[in-house]
Amino acid sequence: MSIHPLKLISLVSIIALIGCQTGLIFWLDNDYRYFISGILSVPLLLPLKGLFSNKRYTFKWTGFLTMLYFSIGVSESFANPDLQIYAALNILLSGILFVSSIYYSRYLRIIEQAEHKAD
Repeated sequence: MSIHPLKLISLVSIIALIGCQTGLIFWLDNDYRYFISGILSVPLLLPLKGLFSNKRYTFKWTGFLTMLYFSIGVSESFANPDLQIYAALNILLSGILFVSSIYYSRYLRIIEQAEHKAD
């Protein structure tokens, strides 16, 4: 059983994005670093079940969820020079996740339509 490359890219990028958000614990040096890391990590945990079970709707809204992390990365890259590696990872991973999840949901739609026509 092989996994579609777009699904694999989506899964790897969301897991890496979760790791990037939890890595804020080590990058930040204030009293709220655990809270900030937790708040940013929890929304990314919500779609994992649907992504692993190939739910087309989950791939659609995950793509739009990542735009929040893209905007966080862009704002941090300008606002906080100490977090430029974090910001660059956010921009890169959320961009990859957005593109792969949207195109994989389109692929799943084509597959569903083909199965529907076959019936």
